Amino acid sequence: MTEQLATPEAPGVPSTPIVRYHVTPADIAKLGERYAGLSCETREGYEQTRLAIAELRGTRTAIEKRRVELKSDALDYGRRVDAAAKALTAAIESIELPLKERKRAVDDERERVKREAEEARLEAERAEIEARLKAEREAEEARLRAEREAEEARLAEERRQLEVAQEAQRIERERLEAEQRAERERIEAERAALEKERRAIEAERQRIEEQERARQARERAEQEARERIEREQRAAEERRVAEAERQAEIAARLEALKPDAAKLAAFGSAIRSLDVPTVSSTEAQAELALAVATLEDIAGALEAFGEVAS
Repeated sequence: MTEQLATPEAPGVPSTPIVRYHVTPADIAKLGERYAGLSCETREGYEQTRLAIAELRGTRTAIEKRRVELKSDALDYGRRVDAAAKALTAAIESIELPLKERKRAVDDERERVKREAEEARLEAERAEIEARLKAEREAEEARLRAEREAEEARLAEERRQLEVAQEAQRIERERLEAEQRAERERIEAERAALEKERRAIEAERQRIEEQERARQARERAEQEARERIEREQRAAEERRVAEAERQAEIAARLEALKPDAAKLAAFGSAIRSLDVPTVSSTEAQAELALAVATLEDIAGALEAFGEVAS
């Protein structure tokens, strides 16, 4: 396979090292075409699918390893490497995941057939044992019945001995029945063990799926955190630039106002230097006091404007 190269830099943008991978999107597309028709329905197809998955997994792992090597130089360059690796990995997984699903379907079907065959074998063995025990029991009972009938026609002592033999046969029959129960319990225990193994396999599959979902969630959270940090950095830079522009604008406005500010400050000083006349009537004194206070306020406002502008 050839190496994947990064997109050339735009004119005027500082150049960065070229991102090189051992595989290109065209190579991945060829893999997709090569493996699109694979099927797990036959032994040969199943083996081809398994080898295809192994090759895709190896290619994907090599991309990740190369991504880590490339990203070690600089964060910006690492983001470019991540983007290229993410696109390549997604393309690989779009081929790999359907193949895994096909393989898993065949594996599950094989497991089901195997389990059903084992259950059928156990059921056949149980039926065979029960039939054999029943035949033996019926044969034994028939023999004992014939002997009992023959012995009853004979002396009472022989009848007593026959009853003793019957008791022994009853004990033997109970022993045989106990053996039959034990065999049935063994079969049930084997069936339970098979069911437990099936549940363990299912639990392991669910655990793997949970791990994969957790990994994907972790990657999404990391990506979102990186994007949030970048947004905050951009916003901070924009605020800094805006504040600098605002301060520059204020400084320019104050600079333009300096001549007028000096005139207004001088006018305020002139107002303060006015001679206040002396009046005798109460009404005139009140009006004069009001006028002086007003002039003081005006002078203060003019002088304050001059100080701000200077």
